[in-house]
Amino acid sequence: MKNTESIVELFKQAHKNNKLSHLYLLSGPKGSGKKKISFEVSAYLLGQDVESVKRGHINLYFIEPDNNTIKVEQIEELQKEFSKTSLVSGYRIFIIEHVDLFTIPAANKLLKFLEEPTSVKTIGFLLTTNKEKVINTILSRSQNINLPAPTEGDLKIKLLSLDIDPYKAEVLPYLDKNIDTLKQLCEDSKINHLLEVFDGFTETLVKGESIWLYSDKYMNDIKYDKIYLNYFLQILLIFYLDLFKLNNKEEVSLQSLTEKYNKYKISKKKILKNIELIQNLILKLNFNINLDLAFNEFLLNL
Repeated sequence: MKNTESIVELFKQAHKNNKLSHLYLLSGPKGSGKKKISFEVSAYLLGQDVESVKRGHINLYFIEPDNNTIKVEQIEELQKEFSKTSLVSGYRIFIIEHVDLFTIPAANKLLKFLEEPTSVKTIGFLLTTNKEKVINTILSRSQNINLPAPTEGDLKIKLLSLDIDPYKAEVLPYLDKNIDTLKQLCEDSKINHLLEVFDGFTETLVKGESIWLYSDKYMNDIKYDKIYLNYFLQILLIFYLDLFKLNNKEEVSLQSLTEKYNKYKISKKKILKNIELIQNLILKLNFNINLDLAFNEFLLNL
């Protein structure tokens, strides 16, 4: 798996060897670095630093969906801008995010634009998390680069390099694969509280005490918030998956909880049942449900 730094370096080498393509499709899950790569390569080609390019550059045009679609008017505006003579020499670059959300007229307009390049130094970056939904004619015109999601281990190392608390650095990558989102979560006071509650909740489980009483005392602000309840359940799911791994003599994901895992007396059958309970409640959160009722039912069966 190539990391974003090595891919940016490949672009630099292609530029030095005069082998850059006119159009690239960067596909991969959220957090795989598509936008990061496109802006870093753009900054390199424009001879600017990344942050200044993100703020805006006369030779860079950025398009993102308007109400969940990329409209023909947006591509027409791109054509209009690139038909003008630039006040700054060098590369002219466009970045289009979520190209799987093109309307048919917008896709056709982009294809026409690609057939009639305004300059040999025009380069486009098309970004998508759903490559299978990108129109075939656009796929065929692009040089495809598939990016894997970063692993939890990779993200943990990045967070530790930022002096993030080791426990947070280990747990939070299971909630999101975007390093910028993870940085925000690390500074979120509700996440700090959630991790404290999770520690107390699992300690209560291990001791065989009443999770009902514990939840009633400490979890009211979490169980009524879908986002944070989902975070809590995602971590709890990793907890039980680790117990299953330990039962099978496999390496656990959350090494910092190993001592707690070893103290928890629970059968393999009960572990599997609890994993199913957690997964079902996570699924229910996608619908309009009574959170209090659903969570209380969950506790009764856990």
